[in-house]
Amino acid sequence: MNTKEVAVFVQSWLQKQGLYRGRIDGIPGPMTQSAIDASGQVPKNWSARRKLVGMLQYITLQYGQNPGPIDGYYGPNTQYAFENTQYIILQDSPPPAWRPEELALQKSKWPKQYSAEFDQFFGPKGSSLTYAESPYELKIAWNPNQRIWRFLCHEKVKSSIEKVMRAVLDHYGLERVQELRLDYFGGCYNDRSIRGGTLPSMHSWGIAIDFDPANNQLRWGRYRATFAKQEYQAWWEIWEAEGWVSLGRQRNFDWMHVQAASL
Repeated sequence: MNTKEVAVFVQSWLQKQGLYRGRIDGIPGPMTQSAIDASGQVPKNWSARRKLVGMLQYITLQYGQNPGPIDGYYGPNTQYAFENTQYIILQDSPPPAWRPEELALQKSKWPKQYSAEFDQFFGPKGSSLTYAESPYELKIAWNPNQRIWRFLCHEKVKSSIEKVMRAVLDHYGLERVQELRLDYFGGCYNDRSIRGGTLPSMHSWGIAIDFDPANNQLRWGRYRATFAKQEYQAWWEIWEAEGWVSLGRQRNFDWMHVQAASL
């Protein structure tokens, strides 16, 4: 448990209820303890830590979450309820379903990565490259002043990419595409190893694309990556209708990344 994070959260909630008048400092000191006691929601004879956790559990209940019994112990149920409550407060909506078995994802029409079928279908790394054309201008993510209208990819995914991007533009419109930073291009063909591993990346075949990497960093999960928000649901459904796979949606990391290979 991150005590400071929990204390800041509890202090902020108690302050809105008019029970806490101190500074939001993440230190569960006497003023925080007095405010918790004044709430009347947890036993006054508990330790300072149990009071803090018990108050957190009570708050998550107010947001429709299930932390388990209000017992002042920070277990997995309390952690999950806390994460969901943070999402609700930040996004003003319930967390979307994210488990692959809950998403009814389209079955990928692309071969499984690193398989014999994959090698036969796509051939050697860096072979059969061509340009995919974008229906809207793309900004290079690390240098937004640089703009492109096309990028290198494998010839077998070119038409699929172009179909997806036309559908994205039709659904969102140019202004919304730009507002959601769907036009921030993080790269497609790049002959390199996967980050944090030794196997070649799907980018090495030109069958993976990254978008808006600054706001969807490799290690970020759904509570931090912008592409996990509800407004991007259609974006993912359009890609998945073409069989492309989101590492974010299926494995909860690398939300920038979408690939034409099943996992």
